[in-house]
Amino acid sequence: MDEIFSKQITYRIKNQRLKKGFSQLYMAIELGISQNTYSRNERNIKKIPLDRLFKIAAILDTTPAILLGG
Repeated sequence: MDEIFSKQITYRIKNQRLKKGFSQLYMAIELGISQNTYSRNERNIKKIPLDRLFKIAAILDTTPAILLGG
């Protein structure tokens, strides 16, 4: 995945999360991962697996397409 495209996705995820008022810890718990791993995903340090992107979209009550920029 292109670095700029990947950063845009993580920006959209963070933006949606903040709009919902969710913390990184809340997201991590819902995803069954550590807060550190979630933070690394959101900061684009660690790539987000596709299945996790679908779970994130569901938690944020949006679609993967929106997070991907569609």
